[in-house]
Amino acid sequence: MTIDKIGGIGGGSYEPRKSTPVRKTESKESFDNISISDTAKQKASEARIQAEVQTISQKIVASPVDSERSAKLKEVKEKLKNGDYDNLSPELLNAVADRIAESFLGR
Repeated sequence: MTIDKIGGIGGGSYEPRKSTPVRKTESKESFDNISISDTAKQKASEARIQAEVQTISQKIVASPVDSERSAKLKEVKEKLKNGDYDNLSPELLNAVADRIAESFLGR
């Protein structure tokens, strides 16, 4: 096997490759987008409400039984059975409605 000589050592015939200049490309910033469907938002809202209800129910169950409150509840139940609340005056009904609205609005 014979190996032929490619070029001389003197460097007379050697030419380095010329590098091609690097072209700068325009940088286009791309942004990722996320969209959440209405169904997913509704499910998240329902889950949040359910968690709140569960937290409130755990607080109610964990709270000690108030004997005074249970006595008042028994008294009210008896009055309901006897019909004491059947014919209430408009003034009393308005007062009860105001107290219920205040308890819901947190005033």
